[in-house]
Amino acid sequence: MDDTGAVVLWNWTEFCSTGIKPFAASSNDLLPCFQEIVLQIPIYTIFATISAYNFGYYTRSVLRDEVQIRLLYLRIIVSVVLALLPILKIFVFRHEGVKLYAVDVLVVSVECVMWAVHVGYLLSARRFGGLSHRGSLCMNVTWLAVFVLDIVWLRTSVNYDWWPWSLVTVIFDLFYALTLIPAGSAVLSAASRYPANREDESLLGNRYTYFTFDLNETHLGHAQDEASYASRFVFNWVNPLITKGVAGGLKKIEDLFDLPDALNVSRLSEHLQICISQSKTLFWALHKGFGREFYLIGILRFIADISGFAGPLLLGGLLTQTTAKDNNETDWSPYLYALGLCATTWLSAICGTHFNWRMSMIGMKMRIGLVSAIYRKSLEARGLKSSRPEILNLMSTDTERIVNSCISFHSFWSIPFQLFTTLYLLYTQLGAAFLAGLIFGIVLIPINRLIAQRIGQYSRGLMTAKDLRLAVTSETMSGAKQIKMHAWEDIFIEKIRNCRKEEVNFLKKRKYLDALCVYFWATTPVLMSFLTFGVSVLMGNPLIAASTYTSVALLNMLIGPLNAFPWVLNGLIEAWVSVKRVQELVDLPNLDFSSYYNPIIKSTGYETSTKLDDRPIVLEMKSATFVHEIGIEQNNDRQRQTKFHLENVNISIKKGDLVCLEGPVGGGKSALIDAIVAGMNCISGSVCIHELTTGFGYVPQTPWLQRGTIRDNIIWGSVFDEQWYKSVLYACALNEDLELLGGDLIGIGENGRTLSGGQRARVALARAVYQDKKIYLLDDILAALDAHVSRHIIKHCILGLLKGKTVIIVTRNVSLLYHAHQILYVDAGTVTPSQYMYSSIDIDLELEADTSNDIYGLTRSSSIDLDEQNSIDRKSVDSIMLEESRKYGKISLNVLSCYWRAIGTPLAVTTLTFVILMQLTRNLSDAWLAHWVTDTTLDPQNNETSLEHIVTVPHEFSNHTEPPHNTAYYLGIFASLAVLNSLTTIARAFLFAFAGIKAAIYVHDRLLNRVLYTKFNFFDITSVGRILNRFSSDTYTVDDSLPFILNILLAQLLGLAGALCISLYAMPWLGLIIIPMIPIYLNLQYRYRYASRDIKRLSSNALSPLYTHFTETLQGLVTIRTMRASARFQRDFHAKLEESIKAQLTSTAAQQWLSLRLQLLGVLLVAGAGFLAAITSAHVTNPGLVGLAISYALSITGLLAGLLNAVAETEQEFVAVERVNDYLQLEPEDNADGTCDPPFGWPSQGALKFKNVELRYRENLAPALHDINLSTEAFERVGVVGRTGAGKSTLVAALMRVAPLSRGEITLDCVNLKTLALKVLRTRLGIIPQEPFLFEGTVRANLDPRRSHYDSEIWHALATCHAATQLVQSLGGLDGRIEKGGINLSAGQRQLMCLARGLLKNAKVVCIDEGTSNLDDESAIAMQQALRNSFKSSTVLFIAHRLRGLQLMDRILVIENGEIKEEGTPRDLAQNPESLFYGMLQAQRISIEEFCAN
Repeated sequence: MDDTGAVVLWNWTEFCSTGIKPFAASSNDLLPCFQEIVLQIPIYTIFATISAYNFGYYTRSVLRDEVQIRLLYLRIIVSVVLALLPILKIFVFRHEGVKLYAVDVLVVSVECVMWAVHVGYLLSARRFGGLSHRGSLCMNVTWLAVFVLDIVWLRTSVNYDWWPWSLVTVIFDLFYALTLIPAGSAVLSAASRYPANREDESLLGNRYTYFTFDLNETHLGHAQDEASYASRFVFNWVNPLITKGVAGGLKKIEDLFDLPDALNVSRLSEHLQICISQSKTLFWALHKGFGREFYLIGILRFIADISGFAGPLLLGGLLTQTTAKDNNETDWSPYLYALGLCATTWLSAICGTHFNWRMSMIGMKMRIGLVSAIYRKSLEARGLKSSRPEILNLMSTDTERIVNSCISFHSFWSIPFQLFTTLYLLYTQLGAAFLAGLIFGIVLIPINRLIAQRIGQYSRGLMTAKDLRLAVTSETMSGAKQIKMHAWEDIFIEKIRNCRKEEVNFLKKRKYLDALCVYFWATTPVLMSFLTFGVSVLMGNPLIAASTYTSVALLNMLIGPLNAFPWVLNGLIEAWVSVKRVQELVDLPNLDFSSYYNPIIKSTGYETSTKLDDRPIVLEMKSATFVHEIGIEQNNDRQRQTKFHLENVNISIKKGDLVCLEGPVGGGKSALIDAIVAGMNCISGSVCIHELTTGFGYVPQTPWLQRGTIRDNIIWGSVFDEQWYKSVLYACALNEDLELLGGDLIGIGENGRTLSGGQRARVALARAVYQDKKIYLLDDILAALDAHVSRHIIKHCILGLLKGKTVIIVTRNVSLLYHAHQILYVDAGTVTPSQYMYSSIDIDLELEADTSNDIYGLTRSSSIDLDEQNSIDRKSVDSIMLEESRKYGKISLNVLSCYWRAIGTPLAVTTLTFVILMQLTRNLSDAWLAHWVTDTTLDPQNNETSLEHIVTVPHEFSNHTEPPHNTAYYLGIFASLAVLNSLTTIARAFLFAFAGIKAAIYVHDRLLNRVLYTKFNFFDITSVGRILNRFSSDTYTVDDSLPFILNILLAQLLGLAGALCISLYAMPWLGLIIIPMIPIYLNLQYRYRYASRDIKRLSSNALSPLYTHFTETLQGLVTIRTMRASARFQRDFHAKLEESIKAQLTSTAAQQWLSLRLQLLGVLLVAGAGFLAAITSAHVTNPGLVGLAISYALSITGLLAGLLNAVAETEQEFVAVERVNDYLQLEPEDNADGTCDPPFGWPSQGALKFKNVELRYRENLAPALHDINLSTEAFERVGVVGRTGAGKSTLVAALMRVAPLSRGEITLDCVNLKTLALKVLRTRLGIIPQEPFLFEGTVRANLDPRRSHYDSEIWHALATCHAATQLVQSLGGLDGRIEKGGINLSAGQRQLMCLARGLLKNAKVVCIDEGTSNLDDESAIAMQQALRNSFKSSTVLFIAHRLRGLQLMDRILVIENGEIKEEGTPRDLAQNPESLFYGMLQAQRISIEEFCAN
């Protein structure tokens, strides 16, 4: 207001010549004044403010390396130059008389201040700030905006004389950019920012040390529970996780979020269990348990769908406004359309993200419920199917399918809604012409449906084939050590490959059908556009920009639902099949102990006055008949002949009784114990028991142990009582073994595989004794033990610690029979009193007196000092207990090259070429449509639409030099591009499928070879569950998921590149928004990928303990049930499940955090494109390109998110390749191929020579053999004896080259065994191993896996062993079936089968390792007979616990602590009272005279 009071308006033209008008009428270039006032001054101010803020904010001191310091100095120099340039420019202009406006001076001042402040920030950044020298993300984004504005200013100044100044500015900007590229390194320093050098500073000031809070160590807390509503809305509560991931702090499960209250594992599993009990089916149980929340989430999906439809309509409105020009007055409607476009895109992003998050939460709830229900049922079900991999598949694959069907369900109603709405809107835009594209889409539906059905069929076939392959692989890996001993690797590889071939056939069919689907998915947009607009033109409709691009956007929206619908149906069908599979398990009846057992009713008929008969009866069977369940649980220590039954069993056992069961092999002793523990069906009579809840102390014939420490296996979840624990260790004769092994905290492999047979039996016994039960069932535990160890256990355990307990034991130990209250003879399923009951009983009074001593007194002096053990530094944990290896940081180049090699370079390059060609043709067709639309829209006679009509563009709009063309020309080129796109797409789809299959075959074959041909100790320290994880989930990823996600990645990457190129070509000013967005996008993907990689690795590793625990549970089901430990195992399983769900929850939270931020970037881009279109609406000359740019901007939102998710997913899927690649690097056995061939006919004599042999199994263990020197004559029989763990089996291991010798050499017939190929060595030697190994197949296949003998030869070999012949005949001859692991045979029968295998091979050197440990006396005698008759021309190394029969040997070796303590003839050693062998004979009560007489 001036002095006269009149209002003075601001005059923009005085401030700057052209005011704030953005464009000149004749040009698309921004005017200089608009750039200076609206763009440069605000951006420069923001950059200066951020620099000042960072200069004043940083207090963290850093020590930078030389690279970072030099880069900062270079940047300071560049910034000083950029600060001085504008001042110099203004003085030069002033001197030359160039007219300057006020805005010019203002811009120069702001620019100078901006760079000066930035120099101050850079000077402080030398010693303070973040670890990166580049500065904060905000600073980088604004600097990029400044850089873009400088380039735009250069473009504008080309028309003026002062362009060199702009060029110099851009050059220095480029120098600045170059200094941002190298990273350098820095570390945080503890120094204070302000040094204490003032006089008034406290004298003690420097003596205080301040704790620096490290975010890496922080506990993240419960996911989202403590977060505010605003934080939940934008997923800000995930920020600490991402920051921790970038800092490398996600190394273990504890570093992730804890489960929120909504995902309480115990509560959810109990909730679903209640729902299952109330509902008839699993489906209705899920509906009842999670239905309400599940259905309500659909509201978010509905809002997201509605918002999605607003986009195309608002785009059409915007294009209508841009083409209908009215220059007289400002029209605000384009801005309103642009605002609406921005708002609906934002709403769609928010609702879509929260829908996905809520769905993943409900999915995790269902997963917890289902997996817990499957595990619980496995523990409780009667008649559980024996196929372990199938139940594992229920837990992994089927549960996954059911959970994934949640989104499929919402898609099932959402897709039809989207389709009908889209079709209606298309009709309003194009009229009946939309039917052309629709008919094409509808034709695809039955085709896609047919493909989906076929894919479903092949998927089921694939799952069945996978189950079969996994069953064979599981059997192979469980018996890998025995397979390697017999050199059968090639046989089992061939067996697995045959199963794999069937699986790959299904995979090929599925993948090629998938390729067809990819083809339809990729070509549909182009073909639908071509058909729709082609028919529209032929019907006489002009291609106007507004309707065309609304239709293009709607057609793009139509494609997704059309293509997805068959997959949604397929997903629902697969889920229904999986629900039925799980339902079969749920329908199995539970093992109800209360109905199986009856309470004991006190009888008055047998009461007498003696004190003994006052003891209560604790177990009674009355006229009971039992049969085995068909298809009962797999358990290697049970007889499984379906025809076998126990008939009319009558027994009565009182409290404190010692009951011994004896009888021939296969007579039913183990079956009787099975009947007592409810492992058989009681079809008549009754089983009465005193107490139901406490269970039994149970030790199976083949001991079952868990992966973990020895102490964990013995305590087995009970409270640790050190005194009682020491007593148990002493009573079970474990003290010496623990001293040798290195203490009770040493790790043992799965099923105790790193312990000897006797040690496993004693640890299993110690576990049962430690539980302090009232009744004990011991199934032939003494058979695998040495005589003096057996005697110790009888004296101190069975008659010591268990005195007063009821003990039922299967045994042939005569000394124990003398102490029995009852001895039962079990044969052919009948139970009768044994003849021993009527023999004269001579109780060993000395033994009785010993056992009456205080057992605690015995243990005080002899038990190992546990406190001493605990003081040992346990950091050097044995390799058995190592966690599954996990790498940190980026996927290495080796992993990528591994997959590239698997595909092959020529195929990979060809596939990539076609992928690029496909995208190129797609983008060209879109660009051509835009060109056509522009020409038609600007054509004054665009109502004339015949094919001959010449499209003419008014001269003022035309940039074309070529003559105008008719409509047919445009349509013809459009058609050509569509056909070309179709051809390149189909080639790309099938090439990709072929490459994926080739890689899958290559990777599996190499993995199988590497694992089976690797060193023995790999199978000691790696659990079968972990190995199977590589062959199941990791192989499935390489087969199926990885090629699929890689396909998506390449499509998204090239799609995004094409979209950006077309958008920038169509609307160059979008670069103002796109370029500054780049650092934001890169920062997001960098931070997310760092976190997601580690989360995926943790998630993958969290599954292994879950599967291992489940596998162990199935293996030890009888033990767990019998000892009533089901509840504890369920708790352990819940803890492992919680870890797995934690990883999954964290992964999903990170994905949604990223998704929302990327979609908000997309919103920014759409808003920018919309407002740019609104701003340029007054002078637009190319409506087709505007429409193209905005429609692509709408798609970029999805492409950004899709690309980053695909990159992260691909990296995560590559974790499977990384894990497989780790196994591909396994070292083969030492000198596996040998350095020389053996002589012809080797070995001919069988003369063995051990010279100074020392062997240790692993580097960190003590030598198992020490300084062994031994020579045998040709055909000599050598008996090897010694206590358990003394090194007897290691002698055989050294011979078979199980582990390399630390020192010394072994020769056979003058040939050094180290120089031979392993296959040659192991095929020429015979071995009957400590653990009998049988596999699923015929008797013939088990006896002669290589099919190198005629049937007559097999029968001839069996003739020397009558018991083996009888066994084979009872199984149905050579074609009789042996089930997996030989579970339809007893342990003794399995041992006889292995003996028969050895007899057939009849090698020159035969090693029998504890070959008679599971045989009864008659069978043992039969075996001695076979040895005497069959191996006459062989050198025999016979390792035995029982000394009876060793008089047949030519020489005896006594081994102790890995050294040969004695050797000599049996007679000499037996007659020498000073010898160790003499003491062993005495311990087994073998008469010296009798021994020497035979």
